[in-house]
Amino acid sequence: MKQSVFHIPLEMLMTESLLVLGLAMGLMLAASSGAEATGAGSFLGRPEAWDYGPAMRTAAARFTGTEGVVVHIGDSITYAAPYTAWARGGAGKTPEDKTILKWSHCGEQNELDGWYLASHEVGDFWSYTAASGIRADQYLAGGYAGMASLDEVIVKYNPQVAVVMLGTNDSWQGRPANEFASDMNRIIRRLLDNGTVPVLSTIPPMIPAPELGDQYNAELWLLAEHHKLPVIDYHGEIIGRRPDGSWNGTILNKDDPHPTASRAGVTPESEPARENLRESGYLLRGWLSVKKLVEVRERVWGDHANGGEC
Repeated sequence: MKQSVFHIPLEMLMTESLLVLGLAMGLMLAASSGAEATGAGSFLGRPEAWDYGPAMRTAAARFTGTEGVVVHIGDSITYAAPYTAWARGGAGKTPEDKTILKWSHCGEQNELDGWYLASHEVGDFWSYTAASGIRADQYLAGGYAGMASLDEVIVKYNPQVAVVMLGTNDSWQGRPANEFASDMNRIIRRLLDNGTVPVLSTIPPMIPAPELGDQYNAELWLLAEHHKLPVIDYHGEIIGRRPDGSWNGTILNKDDPHPTASRAGVTPESEPARENLRESGYLLRGWLSVKKLVEVRERVWGDHANGGEC
């Protein structure tokens, strides 16, 4: 197997793993305690073992666009309308959720509203910023199914933040992990050069090639650490909610990496209660993106906007 484009000594990886495990256990216990009191969902994925605030503030200082533009870059898991359904009209939002959604222009349905740009169909199975079946290299190049290139997306929308989930199609088609990592590094660098804060997402468990999917996620974590990026650990959130493997056919469709939408009485717009987040994969992903944006805005910019309904 080809070596990763990033190499970290084994001793450093072991030390980081122990640190991450300790941080994760502490955060999970704290979150679980809060969830017991409120019945609300809590984070179960792996947290970053670094403070991304300083590096992202340096990048954000180069930004010259409109405040609050958040684009969602990805494939069918981003293009599908259920991904943005909770942000656009879901139940159980906190005041902080409403604040971040107003800040990110949710509901405006224009070129500032990245939730709209991700889900509004403009061609066969593609939106302004996401396309079904697209790989990381195809997103860079543009032209896939009529999609603009990454550079064209950046120039047109000039995002302050970009939530990025790519890799499921690369993995599905058997691309070597180091090639995928090289493409993702180019995507990250291009966003940072623009002053855009990238929020990197891990990909869901991959069936029928779980080993390659795990390699992809390992590369994503290495890239995130190298660039000191914020991460949404979608893979970890799925496994953490159903560690017995029952996520296959519940949070994800049976033998399919695509999230489920409506099942077991839960929809992508349902309240993000603990039990609901175990049933709808799109509710889980949409809720995680909103919550991570709340965190990123506080850590990078440290200010607040007026709240309001999306």
